[in-house]
Order: sequence, then structure tokens, then C-alpha cells
Amino acid sequence: MLTLVSREYRERRAIPFSIKDYQVNATVKNQVATTKIDQTFVNPNDFEINGMYIFPMPEDAVVGNLTLTIDGELVTGDLFSQEESRRIYRNSARYGENKAILEHIGTRAFVVEVPGIPASDKRRVAFEYSQIISADSDLAKYTYPLSLAKSASGLIRNLHVEMTIESENELRTVYSPSHEVTIDRKDDHHVRIRYEGTDVDPDDDLLCYYSVSDDNFGITLLTHRADEKEDGYFMLLVSPKYAVKQTEIIEKDFIVVLDHSSSMAGRKVEQAKEALRYCVQNLNADDRFNLILFNQDITSLADRLSRGEEWFGGERWRDSAALSHKLIDVKDGREKALAFIDGIEGLGTTNINDALLTALKEKPDPKRPRIIVFLTDGCPTHGVTNPSQILENVAKANRNLSRIFVFGVGYDINDHLLDKMAADNGGTRNYVTPNEDIEDAVSALFRKMNEPVLVDVGINFGQIITKERTPSNLPDLFRGDQLTILGRYEGQGSTVLKLTGIIGSERHEISKNAHFSELEPDHDFLPHLWAQSRIAELVDEAALNGENEELRREIEHLSKKYGVQTPYTSLIAADDGSLGSSYKSTLSDAYTEAIPIYDRIEYHRALEERKYARHKRQYADMKRIGRKMFHRRGRIWVDTEYDGTSERKQIAFDSKAYYDLMNHLPDLAKYAKFAKGTLSMIICHEGVNYEITPYTR
Repeated sequence: MLTLVSREYRERRAIPFSIKDYQVNATVKNQVATTKIDQTFVNPNDFEINGMYIFPMPEDAVVGNLTLTIDGELVTGDLFSQEESRRIYRNSARYGENKAILEHIGTRAFVVEVPGIPASDKRRVAFEYSQIISADSDLAKYTYPLSLAKSASGLIRNLHVEMTIESENELRTVYSPSHEVTIDRKDDHHVRIRYEGTDVDPDDDLLCYYSVSDDNFGITLLTHRADEKEDGYFMLLVSPKYAVKQTEIIEKDFIVVLDHSSSMAGRKVEQAKEALRYCVQNLNADDRFNLILFNQDITSLADRLSRGEEWFGGERWRDSAALSHKLIDVKDGREKALAFIDGIEGLGTTNINDALLTALKEKPDPKRPRIIVFLTDGCPTHGVTNPSQILENVAKANRNLSRIFVFGVGYDINDHLLDKMAADNGGTRNYVTPNEDIEDAVSALFRKMNEPVLVDVGINFGQIITKERTPSNLPDLFRGDQLTILGRYEGQGSTVLKLTGIIGSERHEISKNAHFSELEPDHDFLPHLWAQSRIAELVDEAALNGENEELRREIEHLSKKYGVQTPYTSLIAADDGSLGSSYKSTLSDAYTEAIPIYDRIEYHRALEERKYARHKRQYADMKRIGRKMFHRRGRIWVDTEYDGTSERKQIAFDSKAYYDLMNHLPDLAKYAKFAKGTLSMIICHEGVNYEITPYTR
């Protein structure tokens, strides 16, 4: 990180460098990581300044091949010891307000002087280093100190991070708790991870975990326990091998139920037809399927084929009770299905009840998962129209034997009916707004579901008592997918984890030795991730089934303790003049007509994302660092543990008392980085409330 250090700025205060472009490219080959950094810094001052490039080296890593160029010219630097690094960090922070670097006190540093940077000019700095990635059992962790850029002036204009992992052993778990990364698997030995952003405020270092295993399923356990007297937190990651033999892919029955009423006419029905074509063309050879169309009448492709009819025009079909429900083999029906799709038109009213009961009429094969995709753009207007009765009828017919994935198209829908339909039948709800493409949405879901490798999933934790796990209902596991289970645990010690499920047509059990720690300070992101997912599930339950006092209290408690916001919950500034915060709930508004349907759909999308998002979420006026949460009140970042009125011990940044405190309690350094410029920060630690006040001359 390029920072200011020279004393000459005591009289003429300099603004820290800003970052225009920031690229990180890391390559990991068999636990040897080479990281290349390319940064363009801008001097925002109207006078020439001197700087120093300081980059902390991983404390427990063997580091080599350190090279740095400035504007393309090779520059020699020094790798300083921990003691000398502390001195450099302090000077850096003192003269450049580089609080982010203070977080890394206690590590070595690579340091290069960068003198004479002209006013409003820029410097391009390229840095490269190699390190050995440490591994615990089969799990390795790569860390990049991205939060150093917090010390720059303003946001990172353009940020691009790319990491490739190559391994002789097969890669299983690939996971980042810190950032919402894109993971592309080439095969079981090569993975690419990417993260991009504009105007980025880099609160967290970039973390990436990966594991290697030659087993068909990688099972990785992470735990966190800050106090042995309290329950711990855990994350269990289950990752199937990427290269799966065709015989290992589970044969499935796939049924699409499509609304083709008059409201679907035109662009919507044409997009839906393209989605159906994609699904039919990409079904596996041993799958079976059916296409069911509905308006006020029901049309079944399986019924048309059973009667030997090759023409699929738009005449009125027979009553659905008389339809044949025998599923179609892909190899026999693919071409005829495509012809059937060509004849679809939008007309008539909407008979949701009979359409779903038709799809559920045939008893499913217990050896084959049955997946139903239900797509509609309207409310029930024909036949049974009462939403509660429809849900009851579907529940009786299904009995949790089929997963129903719902797509609501547009805004003329009953979102509560669709949400409950998916939640009660083991699927997900998806919404396609008027400016989105139905084909893209349906095709994306189909690509995921097309290759299931483990269904009817179960987990046994042996002697360890786990509770409040999310997701509460485990989904099927698909090729290229990764199952993430979060929860809390009692007790400690070694145990045998048992993963069960159906592979092919047989039930299997996979065992893994694991250890739940009595005390584990690492992985401090777990409490927030667990609370984030847990709250989303509870809010969803309240919205779907009605709020009650017990649910409300638990959501309020978790939201305040872990600083998690949802579309219906938030922390707000206290109105009593103190620096405290209070809880605000709008759960009762979840389905009220006072909220427009397009807002409710966005809320539901956000809830679904929070249930399955496995990275830390940060908010503009709320910041989480480790286990602590801060909310902003004007010019002060306030620890949520602070009651708003208790006595505070004020310590000025850059004072002797400040550095004495950092030496005595080095863990506090990672919190102080938010106290930039004119901002103060209140930090609660072991019964003492510290207020770090702004830098003054």
C-alpha cells in the first residue's frame, strides 16, 4: 500500500493517495502461491509529495521472489522484521493516517521508498511475491490484505481480483467468506475465482479456502468458539467431485407446468417456449419428462403421445381427470416435444389448481427424484381460486414427494401463494420481472438441476449436539454445486460425520472424521454468516405463516446482537439523544397490500439470497469486523455493545496513549481503521469503552 510518511507534511497537511486501478492476480499450484499486484495510485494534492510502499507479509508464511516495479522500472526494497515493521507502521499511520496498516501490526513488511511524486500525478506500482500456503489437514487458506486500501483517499475506482488454483490432488471445497466471488471449475484439478467491483470500500481482507480430496465428496468443517462457556459456531461444506461419470448422475423425472393463458400472449409466451426448448434439448438420455400446459383447460404432452396424436394444435383438450400421466422417455419424445412447444399460444384464463394436481397425479418412482417447474404470470381465475385451498390440495397430492420450483412472471401474481407453494414443497421461488428474460431465468435453474449427484440428503453429527442449523431442510446436491450448512454446537471433541443420500438408485453413507473445537478464535466470520442465514429463515417463516411473539423476539435478538439487516428488520438510531440503537421491525408488512407488489418481490428475492449467501454482507452505515458490529451515528462509529450513555475513555489518534493501547491490546487495531479523517470510533472491550478521537495537530 502506498502511504505518506514524511514529517514535512506537519505544516502542510497532505491528502492520502487515491487508487484508480487495482488488479490482483494469484496463482496457486500445489500450495505454492504467486501473487501479482498492479496498482495505479494518484497524488490528489496540488504539491509534490514523498511516499512509501508498505506491504505486510503473511506472518506464518515462507515468502520469496519479492519484486517491485514503479512505472515499469525495477526497484529494490527491504523485508523488515516484526519489530522494525511496527515502527514503520506507526510512522505511516502518524503522518498518513494509515490506520488500516495498523491492523497488521506484528507482521513483517516489504518496504520501498517512492520519492518525488508530482502534484496530481500518478504512479503505477507492480508487486509480486510467492509464499507457501499453510494447510490444516486437507484445508488450505489464502489471504490477501485487501483492507490495506482502506487507508487510501476515497474508494477504489476499479478493482479486479482473479485467482487460479491448480492441484495434483482433486479440488473439492472452494469458498470465500469475505466476498461474493464467481467460481468457475474447469475440472477437478483447476478452479478460477474472480471478484470485480467499482467504487469499492475495502472493509475486509480477501479470504479463500480450498480443500483437496480424492473422495467422491469433499466434507470440510470450520468452527469458531471465542468462549468455551458459550456454544460454538460451525460451517460444514459438502462438495461433490466435478467430473462425474454418466452412470453416477441420477436419473430424474422432470415436469414443466406452463401457464399459457391470454396474459402470457406475445413476448412472454415466446420466451417461455425458448426456455422449454432449452430444457427439452438438454435433458439427459435416461431422464423422463412431461410438459403440461394450462389455461382454463389442461394439456398434457404425455397424453397426446399415448393416443398417438402427432399434431399439437390448439383445440380444446379433454378433462384433466382423463389424461394419461405416463412420463415420456427422452429418446422417444424429444423431437415430438419440440413440435408440441411450437404450437403453444397464449389464450384463456388461469386454472392453477388442476394444472398442479395433474402434474402430481402419478405416484413418483422412489428411485428417481421428481422435479416440477411451475411457471405462471397470473392469479387463479378458473376452477379452485382460493389460495389456501390450492395449497391444501397440492400438499395432499404431493406429500413432500416432489420438489416444486416456482417462477412468477411479472407483477400480476399472488406472491404469497407462490412463495408458500415453493416453501411447502421443497423448492425455491423465482421471480421474473417485466424487464427480464424468462428463458434466461428458467435455463439457469435447469442447468443446475440437470445433473443431481446426491438426493434425499441427510447429515449425522455423531456425539456433537448441533442446533439452529440452516438450511433447516437440506436440498439435493447437484454437479458443480456446494452444500453449505451453518449452525451452533454444544460440547467439543472428535466425532464421525455421516453424510447420507441416494446416489444412482442406491442409498449411500459417507463418513468423515471431524473435530469440534473447545476454543477456536479463527474463522470469526461464522457467527455473522450463521445469524444472517438464520434471521432470513425466521423472517421468511414469519412472512409465510404469520408473525408471533416468539418469532419476533428471536429475530429482534439476533438482529441486534449480530447486526444483520433484512428487508423487514433494521437497527435504527435511538431517539433519546444517546448514541445507542434500537430495533425496528416491519414484519407485519411482509404481505400487506400497502407495499406494492414490485417492492415485495424485491424483498422476497433479498430474503432468498440472504438464506443462501455465504459471504459477509456490509452496509453503508453498519460495519462488521470479526465478531463486532458498528453503526454510524453522524461522525461516530459506535460499537453495538455500547449502551449509548456510559462513560467513555477518550484517546486521541496519534497520541502516545493510542500507541500504548495498540501495543497492549493489538486486537483493537483492526477496529480503528474506520476512524478516518473527522470520524471517531467507540470500541467496547472487557468492560471499558474506548473512544478513538480524530487526528489533530
